[in-house]
Amino acid sequence: MQTRVNRRFKARKAIAATAAVGAVAAATVVSVQFASADESDTAVQQACAFETLPIPEGYQSTRVTGMSNDGTVIAYLAESPDADGPAPQQLLYADGDVTEVPMLNDYATLEDVNAKGVGVGWTFMSGYVPYVWRDGELTELPTEEGGSAHAINAKGDIVGSRESGGTFIPVLWPADGTGPVDLPLPEGNELGSATDIGNDGTIVGHVKVEGDNSGKSKPYVWHVDGTGDYLAMPEGVDLADASAEVTDIKGDWASGWLSAPGVGYGGVRWNLAEGTAEMTDLGDWVAVSGKGTVASHLRDSPIAAYQSGETIVELPGLIDPADNTSRDNVVAISADGSLLAGDVFIGEYDADEQPLTNAVTWTCG
Repeated sequence: MQTRVNRRFKARKAIAATAAVGAVAAATVVSVQFASADESDTAVQQACAFETLPIPEGYQSTRVTGMSNDGTVIAYLAESPDADGPAPQQLLYADGDVTEVPMLNDYATLEDVNAKGVGVGWTFMSGYVPYVWRDGELTELPTEEGGSAHAINAKGDIVGSRESGGTFIPVLWPADGTGPVDLPLPEGNELGSATDIGNDGTIVGHVKVEGDNSGKSKPYVWHVDGTGDYLAMPEGVDLADASAEVTDIKGDWASGWLSAPGVGYGGVRWNLAEGTAEMTDLGDWVAVSGKGTVASHLRDSPIAAYQSGETIVELPGLIDPADNTSRDNVVAISADGSLLAGDVFIGEYDADEQPLTNAVTWTCG
């Protein structure tokens, strides 16, 4: 899953209406082309409900940081329109209610959450600190030198990395409270990170050779039986020439980004059962459903979109794409592909030229 550094927004003109925590923003229904995962050849006209997540009073910009696989719980961050205003506030949205989650500092977020509302993340203090939000409490996950937590499955297993002598080792914190358990690295690799875990216990991430400053991380999967493999490359791409990271897994499908000669840089999806990979028409940090539908934004475009088979579906935002000088983006998609969550540009920037966004959902079908 994508790692993001948060910053507090500086002073800027407020343009979006705010709502008290717990109030649900009104849905705007728009007509778009929608195709299910098994209808990849023909787009079906459907109504797509576009909804802004509740914005707490005193805040303006919000963005999604994670979502449970079934789409019932969404983690998002609210940020103040004033440098002297309230600190960034992590929120959980479920069943129309919003829960405030106290974080360790202004740069901490929940990167992932499951349907029980258990969330995980990390921040930097005197070192890297991984943590879990469970039963109304934020608790640091055990490590000797620090680390990061990136994902959690329905059972409560958590994956991430731990620091060891200045490098990072992929790890698992099992739901039973033990761990961290080091995940074995393939021969020739000394570091890596686990970025997501499926409900069956399959773990994905990336590995890297110590001292390799080329940026060529390699996508990797740790199977439930304890074995591991590099992920397949798209046709015409050699593993040695590629740099890629896996950011999402659901069932037999995984997704992320890949950069390599001949295919450029963009979103990629893997079918783990078939051992295949293909580049998509979407940008980086692609999310995937359990049916292989991928979601992000169009390559070299500000438009949020998803791709089912070869069918591309553009999603509505708050402003006309012709006027979008930033980018709308899907951050997460539910396992059944019916709910997408992400961020849309509201047409303004802060004093540091950072785009202002609103956290939204798209419900289609």
